[in-house]
Amino acid sequence: MRIFLLASAAVLVSVLPAAAQVSEYDEEVILLGIMPLEVGDIVVAKGVQSLTSEQPETIDVIIPTSPEGLTLAHPAEILNTVAGVNIHRGSGQEHLTAIRSPVLTGGAGAGSFLYTLDGVPLRAAGFANVNGLLEAPTELANTIEVFKGPGPADYGSNAVHGLINVVLGEPGRGENTFSVQASSRGFVNTTLVTDVTQNLRVSADISHDSGFRDDSGFDQQKLAVQHVIQLGNWDISSLIALNNLNQETAGFLQGDDAYLDRDLITTNAFPEAFRDTQALRGQIKAQRETDLGTLILQPYARRTQQRFLRHFVPGQALDKNGHTSFGLKSGLYGDGWSAGVDAEYTSGFQYEFQENPNRFSFVQGLHYDYEVDAIVLAGFATKDFEIGDRATLHFGARGEYTSYDYDNQVEAGQSGRFIRAADRTDDYFTLTPKLGLTYDLEDVTFFARAARGSRAPQTSDLYSAQQNQVPGEAEVETLDSLEAGLRGDLGRGNFEITGFTMWKDNFFFRNANGFNVVNGKTRHEGIEASFDLSLGKGFSLNGAGTLARHTYDFTEDVGSAANNITDGDRVDTAPDTLGNLSLHYDGDRAGGYLRWTHVGEYFTNPGNTNDYPGHDIFTLGGQVDLTEALQFSLRMDNLFDIRYADRADFAFGNERFFPGRPRTVFAGLTVSLD
Repeated sequence: MRIFLLASAAVLVSVLPAAAQVSEYDEEVILLGIMPLEVGDIVVAKGVQSLTSEQPETIDVIIPTSPEGLTLAHPAEILNTVAGVNIHRGSGQEHLTAIRSPVLTGGAGAGSFLYTLDGVPLRAAGFANVNGLLEAPTELANTIEVFKGPGPADYGSNAVHGLINVVLGEPGRGENTFSVQASSRGFVNTTLVTDVTQNLRVSADISHDSGFRDDSGFDQQKLAVQHVIQLGNWDISSLIALNNLNQETAGFLQGDDAYLDRDLITTNAFPEAFRDTQALRGQIKAQRETDLGTLILQPYARRTQQRFLRHFVPGQALDKNGHTSFGLKSGLYGDGWSAGVDAEYTSGFQYEFQENPNRFSFVQGLHYDYEVDAIVLAGFATKDFEIGDRATLHFGARGEYTSYDYDNQVEAGQSGRFIRAADRTDDYFTLTPKLGLTYDLEDVTFFARAARGSRAPQTSDLYSAQQNQVPGEAEVETLDSLEAGLRGDLGRGNFEITGFTMWKDNFFFRNANGFNVVNGKTRHEGIEASFDLSLGKGFSLNGAGTLARHTYDFTEDVGSAANNITDGDRVDTAPDTLGNLSLHYDGDRAGGYLRWTHVGEYFTNPGNTNDYPGHDIFTLGGQVDLTEALQFSLRMDNLFDIRYADRADFAFGNERFFPGRPRTVFAGLTVSLD
């Protein structure tokens, strides 16, 4: 198999004299969220917590409120500072994600990225949400971890291009804070984090946004209740998390360069569009030491439901979907090895109805009404081998079985472009091997990794079938990845540089005509770099950048030069260059920063006949301690009031844009309640 041949070559080539980055904490057990994070000493929740410097993967750990000092209005604000990450904001809390990839939509976007909360997926594997981060309590997070490329063996479906894990702080740290912030364009937010007792923490966030466009904005509430207790030899932490979003959605602007018109960007041609979503999840982490190692059991349950108007396609059908699931993640972690078994049961539904008259093949009436029961069983194992004093080989593999039982609630047949399949079952098995190397060169670590990511098809891929698609035709999507890089100290800071190449097969996506493609192929190659440098006297400079090329590796003729796919064409919504650079000042009682964000030019259609020129945006912010218990924060987004697009694409014969927010000022107060 190609991945094993390339992996073996990578290991042989990369055996150089060397050694792993050493920090003062390397010999300690560090629990994420208990010890304050220091530059170079960042840790990550990966089974039993460990230092990122010891991992063959590329992993970034960020602190959501630093350096802004303000609660996130949208997770893209901080995640897009990570090399290789490009999150396109839509309206309100909507978004589309890219991690070492183009910006992916539909089932491809939902199924290519895994979003987790304290290590537990926010949604069941076959029922993911393309706007998955809107359900994550990023406003309440202690840290956010970003795994780039195929996820580690601990995680399965959807960790194909990357994984984002939101980590809450532990109860009992004496954190009692209340913050309020507001913007010049109608965004208001309050956040409370309080340790009710040493064992109990309650965190809540309430946000209202009037929206800078007509008939847009949202109200959102998030709540997290955490409890820790020791029962005999078991350390048990429990979490209940709720999310409610009621959003009035602004649709695409349509027309050539419409985002440049200062009057047009505030309009909304889809005032009837909306999105309502609710999520409730509960999870327990029970951990104890055994003679073999650390045993971790994580039972969980979740319920999600969503209603929204499909404003982005002709017909604008009403979509209702949701699922209830129960599962268990388990693992035994010894000295340099781990093994575990995961299981999950899910019952979900999908309903889609179009009230509007026929528009092309988007016909009036019922499109889909079905239910799906799903079972996922998985096992994983990892083993590290020390080679001398400096090198470590990391082996891992995960096997995962997925079974779908599809039950059509209405008569089977075709209505316009929509195909309602008869009842059926579908089964899939995936095997994802991982092979890595870390090699220490005193203050610098060389790392290399060969890994496969894969996912069973999303239930919407299979059963929301469309014209030219055979129900059940979609196969397991695989992505084979090679990466290698260096990380370590710069003397007055630290750096990381990584090169990667990836091949994706059985890529399932919807083409520019809105039809499903089940057997696409793409290539992804690039270089990522990031650094953090102390300049002295309280000043520091940090940045991250990506140079990448994403191409189609197959040909599809749909009868339109704008929408035809030709082998070697650039994948749309995939800029070659991404970057950001920040200058910081951190004083005794005040701090500030100036950040430049760059998004390069990209094609907006598969035929590469239309493009978006990219943009450069500046953000200025800072905070000052008014007293020991009171902090004032200020931020100005889009400092020079540039006209730009958060998202640009070309579909159904039109250029379409989500315009970027004009210059906006955010101000906030944070009060320590101790």
